[in-house]
Amino acid sequence: MRSSAWKKAESVAELGNLMADWLEGRLGGWTPGYLDTRPDEETNHLIPVLAPACRAGFVTTNSQPGHPPERGYDGRMWRQRAWVEGWIADAALLGRIRSSAKRQGIQVIAHGAGAKSRDYTVITEADGECCTSAGDYLGHRKMIADEWPGVGRRAVQELRRSTHLTLIDPVWGRDDRLWSALAGAIR
Repeated sequence: MRSSAWKKAESVAELGNLMADWLEGRLGGWTPGYLDTRPDEETNHLIPVLAPACRAGFVTTNSQPGHPPERGYDGRMWRQRAWVEGWIADAALLGRIRSSAKRQGIQVIAHGAGAKSRDYTVITEADGECCTSAGDYLGHRKMIADEWPGVGRRAVQELRRSTHLTLIDPVWGRDDRLWSALAGAIR
């Protein structure tokens, strides 16, 4: 069940506060962005960074921790890169996040209104085959329609003027640099 709070949101900042509340378990039910009723279990240790990032103005919509190679449920060898994506309307915050991420060697991909890109980075592999990728971008209207159904009209208008930001740790399995870079930028 969707919360009416999402429909009432009038800005990216309000979406960020709602997303932080959802990540921390204070807002139940289905959420836009992550498109689920609760964060994945693997995300739990990231919530102390993701929720403050959302409150600061980087509204995360998807993320995963880095995992070194390990045998998965299906017998294949899985590995992941740490990754997060979301929306940001505050240019100063965007600049701080970019600078902090680049100092830590994190790949930064920013798409403004009107941008499109078919370039992508593999972020999850099983036996060397791509299972998940990030960084490709079909444009604001498509992303907003896919990620933010049921959100207030004014918030959608602000999203259309915002930047879609993706941060990827290029090192497979590393799970500390991206999150420390993000935490440092929002202090």
